[in-house]
Amino acid sequence: MTGASTELPGKGGLTRRRILDAAAAEIARHGPAGASLGAIAAAADLQTGSIYFHFASKQRLVEAVLEEGISASLRRLDEAMALPRGDTPADRLRAGVHAHLRALAELSDYAVVVLAPQFAARQPPGFRALRREYLRRWTELIADAQADGTLASGPEPGEVRDLLLGALNAAGLAGQDPARTADAVFALLRLPPC
Repeated sequence: MTGASTELPGKGGLTRRRILDAAAAEIARHGPAGASLGAIAAAADLQTGSIYFHFASKQRLVEAVLEEGISASLRRLDEAMALPRGDTPADRLRAGVHAHLRALAELSDYAVVVLAPQFAARQPPGFRALRREYLRRWTELIADAQADGTLASGPEPGEVRDLLLGALNAAGLAGQDPARTADAVFALLRLPPC
């Protein structure tokens, strides 16, 4: 089980983290309908009723897993953009690709839940806002790379973003090596060497 890295204060925060990590693993394996609160509690080393101290309902727990998965990915993207890798759009795009692949690898259970098709139609508002922000930042990365000639300027930035993230998600969820996937993407995009 791979956990998201939000630091939650105190014992209650650690318990909440265990519940979220256990829920992400259970939902990734069985989907939201098939996920068992008993199995989540057992994996978190708790009694089933203890979950309700932290989450009002199973639905709220599923929503919290979705929100944590996307916010952890957003944090990784923010961290990558803050690193001194250079200031060119190509450098920023490379950093974004590495951050996305790292999130898929490190947050594998959360990634499976966040990317699950059954959530496409009914996303909780908190998740929807975070997802919009994540996609906005990627659109900006693509648009900047197109504006300076790093990427072809013909397709709309949102279309390029969706194609790129789709390829990264497919490779990441298939367990492909993140470094090799990044190298392949950079070659495909004809990004100049670092």
